[in-house]
Amino acid sequence: MKMKSKIFGLNAKLALAVLAVSTMFASCYDSENGDVPQPYEPEPAAYYVAGTITDLETGAPLAATISVDGQTATATADGGAYSIKLTAPGDGKVLTVEMDGYVAASRTFNVPTMQDGQVYTAVVNVAMSKSTSDLDVKVELINLPSEETRRFTSAEYPGLDLIAEDEGAQFTRTFVVEYGFTEPDLTGVSAELAAWIEQYLGQNIGQFGEAREMAFDYVINLAPWTALVAVNLTYHMNELQYTFTTDSEQANVTVKGVNGLGFTLETTPNHNYEYSHGHGHDHGGNINAGGGIVTPEL
Repeated sequence: MKMKSKIFGLNAKLALAVLAVSTMFASCYDSENGDVPQPYEPEPAAYYVAGTITDLETGAPLAATISVDGQTATATADGGAYSIKLTAPGDGKVLTVEMDGYVAASRTFNVPTMQDGQVYTAVVNVAMSKSTSDLDVKVELINLPSEETRRFTSAEYPGLDLIAEDEGAQFTRTFVVEYGFTEPDLTGVSAELAAWIEQYLGQNIGQFGEAREMAFDYVINLAPWTALVAVNLTYHMNELQYTFTTDSEQANVTVKGVNGLGFTLETTPNHNYEYSHGHGHDHGGNINAGGGIVTPEL
């Protein structure tokens, strides 16, 4: 089947998302001497791994058990989705997926170090199979990584017209993204090798050939007396060029997809800062009561 939308190109189709929640966090002033400013310390960087677990043959979601960094989660039965907050970034992290009746899968992934206040989510999807093949296949891989960034400005999207005053502020916004890998072209490949390749790719890139949606809640922390200018969403992508070789044939297969998402902020001092679209109107005087966000479509 064909992808619903292109994995590369990051089309500008946008849609309204959900939540606009604001809370206050610790003051930047000394509790005993209210007029003495204290150094602002942004929230530590946050790291996640998220994705979906599906049946390779049917595409149905699976309530499998996922383990990484000593933490365990169960994918939802209705959508196969899971999310785990990681304790630290690092390369060579190992995620395992297990479910009765299916062959256990293991995936290695990397999580880059981010600056304080930023968030990175590694996207790890797995399509599980109920049996394995005895076919002897040599696998060679060339990985061509790339990045593309979408910039969502507070001037364009009312849900991002956020301002912090003397105590700073924290807001949650939800970004809904499409993810997945393109369908491999197995034209001319024998049925036996094609089945092996599909099983291998299912374990290593997840369900392919159909774009899926996933929601990411990004907690926006604003320092005292700052206004949000933009949220930058960077897609970390891979073009995977495989060569599969048996004693009798060779297949060259290329797939493309997203393997991670990074969120960063642009802010400015909020003194005399105004939003061009009429910030705060029709929200009962609450300057931070804007609506939901955006949906970047890949």
